[in-house]
Amino acid sequence: MDTSDAPLMEASLASLGDRHDGMAAELFDRFIADHPHYAPVFLNPEAARERMTRETLEAMLGLAAGEYWVDHAVTNFIDLHHNYADFTPHDYAAWFALVVETMAARAGADWPDDASAAWQRQADGLVAKVGAVARNREVPVRA
Repeated sequence: MDTSDAPLMEASLASLGDRHDGMAAELFDRFIADHPHYAPVFLNPEAARERMTRETLEAMLGLAAGEYWVDHAVTNFIDLHHNYADFTPHDYAAWFALVVETMAARAGADWPDDASAAWQRQADGLVAKVGAVARNREVPVRA
C-alpha cells in the first residue's frame, strides 16, 4: 500500500489555515449550482455541507494513510446518500474534484507543489470504491 501522499496532503491542509473557514458552504453551494436537481433532497443543507466536507477530507486522508475504515466509510456515504437520491460515482467524482480545486484556490500560493495531484489520486481511489459497491456498479466510474 502506497501511503506516500499522506504527508503532503496533511501539509496542504495546514497551508489553508483560517482560509478553511466557510469552505463547506462554498463547496456545497457550488455543487448544488452545478447539480440543481439535488437541491431539494437536502432538507438541512447547513448540517449536510459541514458533514460532507469533513467526512470527505477524512476519507481522502484515511485512504492516503491506508486506514482500514475507509471502505466502511464509503459504504456509509452511499447508504446515507441513497436515502436522499441516487447519487452516482460521477456525482462523487464531481464533489471530490470540487473539494480539491477549492482547497487549492483558497490556499493560493501557499498550496504545496503536487498537493492537488496527491488529493486527486485519493479522490480517484474513493470514486473507484464507490463504483465497486454493488448498487453502483451499473454506472461507469469516470467518463
